[in-house]
Amino acid sequence: MQTVFKNSWVIESCDHDVNLYFPPNVFRQANQKSFARIIDNARGWLKENAQAGGYKKCLELFGGVGTIGLNMVDLFGELICSDENPFNVECFEKSVSQLNKKLRKKVRYEGKSAEGCVEGGVLAKDVDIVVVDPPRKGLDGLVLQALNEGKGLKTLLYVSCGFDAFVTDCKCLEEKGGWKLVKAEGHVLFPGSDAIETLAMFVR
Repeated sequence: MQTVFKNSWVIESCDHDVNLYFPPNVFRQANQKSFARIIDNARGWLKENAQAGGYKKCLELFGGVGTIGLNMVDLFGELICSDENPFNVECFEKSVSQLNKKLRKKVRYEGKSAEGCVEGGVLAKDVDIVVVDPPRKGLDGLVLQALNEGKGLKTLLYVSCGFDAFVTDCKCLEEKGGWKLVKAEGHVLFPGSDAIETLAMFVR
């Protein structure tokens, strides 16, 4: 884990050949060292779970600057990151510009909210894995419905900062979408507090 301060940017790397760029007006995890462990563990889970041929297309909702997706881009045939903050796009493009040509070709950014992405039909276009990192309130009903009804979806990686909301979402995913929770673990990003970041993987 490396952090560099340069001009108006904080540049961070989780040691997966990706530099992430954070100006003052975008969200950044305060405890990058602990979040890097979440990335590492999630990568391990996805490698274990990958079917023959790997993952075709990943959609990352609530993606920020591409914090999770870009650190896993080598695992996907295609990656679509999305978020509604307009300041994230420049950060994402700066990171992508430093990837090798092969990886650059398979990533793009949707400057939309999670609801906007699912309403636009992105999930209907060969997406077989979704990564979500929603705010504390969890997933909105429209997003949950899309995840439950997505025909080609096989894997859902869920990073949660609101445990109560995660429990509610988990119940909905299992009961209405046929999802099965196969892995889950908690991470303490703020030592001394009662806040837990949950990393979970669902399959069907």
